[in-house]
Amino acid sequence: PVTFLEALLNYDHLGLSAMLVAFAGLVRGYTGFGFAAIAILGLNFIWPPQLSVPVILLLDLVGSLGLIKRALPHADITFIKRLSTGATIGMPLGILIILFVPVAALKLATNVFILFLTLLLSFTKKNPKKEMPIITRIVGGISGALTTAASIGGLPLVVYLLSNPMDVKVQRGSLILFLILTDIVSLTLLGVTGVATSELFIPFVGLLIPTIAGVYFGQQLFHKKPPKSFKPIALPIIATLSISGLIINVPLAM
Repeated sequence: PVTFLEALLNYDHLGLSAMLVAFAGLVRGYTGFGFAAIAILGLNFIWPPQLSVPVILLLDLVGSLGLIKRALPHADITFIKRLSTGATIGMPLGILIILFVPVAALKLATNVFILFLTLLLSFTKKNPKKEMPIITRIVGGISGALTTAASIGGLPLVVYLLSNPMDVKVQRGSLILFLILTDIVSLTLLGVTGVATSELFIPFVGLLIPTIAGVYFGQQLFHKKPPKSFKPIALPIIATLSISGLIINVPLAM
């Protein structure tokens, strides 16, 4: 019988995948943003979304658990509840997308969404107006759908939060807790529907240490030379990957 180590070493493109998630972890550790978006764009070059999405969600969940203690005191529970109301509708929609949309079309759509949200985030500025609960629920629905279908639910939330007058610490705490909740529910839905299977255990274990290492070194770099903003660093990387993905996937989807 094949041992776990042999299966791990023989897994398709695991070395390249490890470098991709380590880089995504480095960006997240330094900027606090962009792991899932960078990782899904990179892994979609290698694996189908039906494998890369649950693996990234699981890596993102494990990497976020250590943030709960500091995030909880600052989180706005009412705001999270509004987001979650929308997400309960959005996440089942995301399941339908990942189950029935062809692989090439799903990869293409993922790149289009990420590029659009990246451009939107590039031009987003603080808005002095108060939060609008209905908009919060709609954003929660979009985030839930994109989390389950493509693991990129954090991007629309970041765009929305940057235009929101909410305190930065409250934004961060609320974002962390909401994304942890959507990761858990999305993984449960993906497991129940058969998208997430025991097959993801091997790549998850293989990519866990590179992810943690990338985040750690990114944090060390942050403490030595903290950025004034994550936008000039993370957004060009995400935009470059999404444009590259479009160039590759447009011919395949046609």
